Parts: sequence; structure tokens; C-alpha cells
Amino acid sequence: MRRVGLAMAAAAALAFGSGEARANYAFSGSGSSGTLVSSGETWSFNYDGGAATTGYLNDWGSPGVGAGLATYGESQDAFGMTLTFTGGSTIDAASITTGNGAACLGSTGGGTTFCNTSGFPPDIWVATKTGPDSISFEAQNANFFLASGDSYFVNVFFDGATPTGFSGEWQTSFQPTVPEPATFALLGTALLGLGAIRRRRA
Repeated sequence: MRRVGLAMAAAAALAFGSGEARANYAFSGSGSSGTLVSSGETWSFNYDGGAATTGYLNDWGSPGVGAGLATYGESQDAFGMTLTFTGGSTIDAASITTGNGAACLGSTGGGTTFCNTSGFPPDIWVATKTGPDSISFEAQNANFFLASGDSYFVNVFFDGATPTGFSGEWQTSFQPTVPEPATFALLGTALLGLGAIRRRRA
């Protein structure tokens, strides 16, 4: 039974990963501008002028839509960002689709996007709307991380009035949403081993 338990544990570890959990960096803000955690992580609502108070495609960005680049300043690498906005309209879904396919264009035309500009070509973190007012940006693989001193920009567009505040986190652990092919292969090997053990015991 011990061998069977070990094989099952190995299969689970291969399927879901066994990376060390690390504390995320939480942040929040209100008003028109400020910083997330470190001084280089500036942010702004409607840096580009936005729209009318209740108009289409008001925005939030770090450093701000059209403001250039911000600098990640934490000691641990970041693999994602989560954001939840309060006091305004919802996140525009169409702009997320635009951003995920815009190859770090930036500005209003680039849609809702997170771009790590330290590599070449730049790395896009995939945007997913997790609620009417919430969004996550996730690195597509473990090599798309932000290290201290790396440059980035993130833009979020809304379908109406500008929110009045937000909260979120830098995620410091890589969290793949779909196992890679190699993971499936290793999992299959582990399950075959489990089957062999059961046949021997029979």
C-alpha cells in the first residue's frame, strides 16, 4: 500500500506542481494617482485624459495609459497581478480580447493588457476577467517573470464611469492554468507505474 500511496502522491505532484508558496505583495489605492508598492510602480486613472466622467473607455494604468513604463521594485520575482476596482463601472470585456492579441501595442488601441518589456520580444501576461470589477494577469510560462528593476506597463479600460479605488496583489509564484505536454507525459508514466504495482499485487 505504501508504494501505491507514493505513486499517487507523485502523480498529484506532477499534475499540480510542487513549487514553494511565497507571500504576495498586496497594494491598494484611491484618488487619481499614486504608487503600488515600490516607488517606481506608479499608477494613474485617466493619465491620457480618459473619456467623459461617465463615458466609454476611461482607464487605469501603471504607470498610466500613455505614460511610458513603470519599474518593478520588489525583491521576489512576480508572475502575475490581480486587480479589483471599486466605485465605478465594470471592466470592458472587449478591450481584454484586444489586449491579449495586441502584442504590447499600448495606448487605447492596445486594449487591456500587461506587458513585461524587459525581454525581446516583450512578454504579454494573459488577461482574464474574473468578475465584473476584477481582472488577473498571468505569465504564460515560468520564464515570463518580472524581476526587480524590470520595466512593464499595465492598462485596464472600463465601460463607463471611472472607478474611485482599487486593490490587488503582485503574485510571486508561477501558477500555470493548463499542464504542459511534458507534465502530461510524466503523469502518464506515474500512472503506468501505479498500474504495474497493482498487477504485481494481484
